Amino acid sequence: MIRLLAAAGAFTGTVVGGFLLGLLLARVTGASWWPIVGLFGGLAVGIGAVAVALRPFLRSN
Repeated sequence: MIRLLAAAGAFTGTVVGGFLLGLLLARVTGASWWPIVGLFGGLAVGIGAVAVALRPFLRSN
């Protein structure tokens, strides 16, 4: 249960962090498309984090 909560927290953190980084880059560069790039980047990293966190549950013995 704790591993599942940690995976959910990692996913949420990477998505929100990517979006906030995108907002920061949009403010600095003036390009309005950075938040979308940050969001999708955070989604990709978050999916990877969930896959790594749940890997022990997916192994068959």
